[in-house]
Amino acid sequence: GELAQAFAGMTDNLKRSHEAMARLNRDLETKIKMLGETQAQLIQSEKLASIGEMSAAVAHGLRNPLASLRAAAQVALRHAKEAPVAQEHLKTVIAEVDRLDRRITHLLSFSRPAPFRPLPEQLPRLVDGLLPTFARQLKDRAIRLETDLPNDLPEVHVDPIQLEQALGEVISNALDAMPQGGRLMIRGYRKRQDGTAGQVVIEIADTGDGIPENVLPSVCNPFFTTRAEGTGLGLAIAKRYVAQNGGTLDIASTPGAGTTVRI
Repeated sequence: GELAQAFAGMTDNLKRSHEAMARLNRDLETKIKMLGETQAQLIQSEKLASIGEMSAAVAHGLRNPLASLRAAAQVALRHAKEAPVAQEHLKTVIAEVDRLDRRITHLLSFSRPAPFRPLPEQLPRLVDGLLPTFARQLKDRAIRLETDLPNDLPEVHVDPIQLEQALGEVISNALDAMPQGGRLMIRGYRKRQDGTAGQVVIEIADTGDGIPENVLPSVCNPFFTTRAEGTGLGLAIAKRYVAQNGGTLDIASTPGAGTTVRI
């Protein structure tokens, strides 16, 4: 009987040791995962810092000469009233300078993000204030706009300037994906979670050509672009601003059917 009791005690001790070992292994796996994520974040931060310094230097070096070039073209345009061909060329020069200036603005936005100033904000009001910016593009490209933004969505604590820019970058990408027309759907809803207040989600969906599966993981990387005229910074800026406001930006896409961005 004593021997049986001793074996039973040893079995219990061994079982507890195995359970403790399993807990330690789970804790170790969690810590290794956290360490890997932290290391990846540090590497990404160092890369972004280097890119930011380079971008600021390049942008500063280009902006002043471009401003002088634009001013000179405007002066020449005022004196070329009798030469329609020259006027067209000068207007092209001004348009290209403006396009380059927008790219430089992208670079500066990426290298020197705006200060973070969060405020209570209603997302439907924010989106409604942003949409008139894209009215001309929607009309010119025959894109049908549909919105579903309930007024009873809870307020979110965000920086309205940063979030507006992030939404603008996503909407601009969606429009570029539909040069021959299509449908742009913007909807908002509340995603409830057990024991928490939940999340407010904005979905921006287009009916463009979609993003190939092998390209999708890279679309938010700085300077990655599949368009010859793109800077590859739009989605990188959007993702940075969304993260700074405590949110996430996820992209799902089906080639040939369209893309949906969830913020």
